[in-house]
Amino acid sequence: MRLQKDKDISIIWTSFMLKLIGLWLAADQNEQRRRDFALVYTAGALSIIVCIGCRDIYFTWGNFADSVYISSNNLYLVIVVLKVSILYAHKTEFFKLITLIQENFWRPSHDPHEQLILENCRKLCTTLVVFVIICVQGTCAGYMVTPIIENINKNESDRVLPFNLWIDFPISMSPYFEIMFVIQILCVYHVGVCYVCFDNLLCVLNLHLASQFRILQYRLRYLDAADRDEIIDGMTDTKLSRYAIECNVKLRSCVKRHQMLTNYCTNMNNIFAIMVLGQMETHPSRKFSLVLNFAGTLGQLLMFTYSCDDLIRQSFDVGNAIFAGPWANLPMDKIGSNVRKNLIFIIIRSNKFCFLTAGGFFPVSLETCTSALSTAMSYFTLLKQSSLKMEGV
Repeated sequence: MRLQKDKDISIIWTSFMLKLIGLWLAADQNEQRRRDFALVYTAGALSIIVCIGCRDIYFTWGNFADSVYISSNNLYLVIVVLKVSILYAHKTEFFKLITLIQENFWRPSHDPHEQLILENCRKLCTTLVVFVIICVQGTCAGYMVTPIIENINKNESDRVLPFNLWIDFPISMSPYFEIMFVIQILCVYHVGVCYVCFDNLLCVLNLHLASQFRILQYRLRYLDAADRDEIIDGMTDTKLSRYAIECNVKLRSCVKRHQMLTNYCTNMNNIFAIMVLGQMETHPSRKFSLVLNFAGTLGQLLMFTYSCDDLIRQSFDVGNAIFAGPWANLPMDKIGSNVRKNLIFIIIRSNKFCFLTAGGFFPVSLETCTSALSTAMSYFTLLKQSSLKMEGV
């Protein structure tokens, strides 16, 4: 049986990017050595680009436009370093979660309705992940294209790099210029991979977990799907008792799955809570890069707030799904009463819905997205007014 992840583009690309930074499962010692090398490369690339960013902001301090642009770049670097550090610190727990979801969530279902739920989840994940990857990688391409365009018709001594080095060395001369250009671009693309892969992973996990809650709702609604026609025609006491026993067995399976889903959500929140909390006049090519950057950042924000909101809604709707189930058809004997009591417990538990928090401060939902956009627009307006006042002076 083929795993769902074997044909899911979102899972394939997300796992590929996590392999590039060295934080993914390894099947054997050879793969583990490749993961260790990738992790060392990630640490080296981040160290180089952080040093360049710190020196750049130090030497450009006082120039408002350049300082804002460089500070924006450095903020992305801080977020990337934070994400990599957090996931590396929780590496063992993270690998356990991935193993669990591979064993339980990324397998095809034999039920047509459940398969349709998984297929819709796959399409949504693919759309969101591909869109964000295109925007982020387009932004990285902008950092490469901008100096290439600016260096046209310039002398060798006047050439510029994607990021200023501020060192007393003829870095604009060949072959030093070409070497540093390649190093900086490789670091930029690696930062782009690190920046987007964790949010893509969180989105994929959230949406798949929400889909499992949808499947659980479906199973609770149709505990008696096979016998519903027979109930309408009438049942003897023996058949009715056997029917209650079968419903009780199916309900126990649903309860265990509900417990597994809630525990998985709790563990995922422990790993990603801090990570979730961490979320002018320029050259024309840089403007295009910034537009892609803005689109990618906005899409990224919407992507994981929507997935978190979907997780909240689907975990809460488990209780509502029970009311559409076969509880009214159960006999009033010991087994029937026991099933009803268990259903009540599920309803009570589902009222405490599953969610991911931003550092433990507040649950993340679509309201978080609107609040973040409102705050960002307020800061943008203030920043624009300050820029106009400085230009007037």
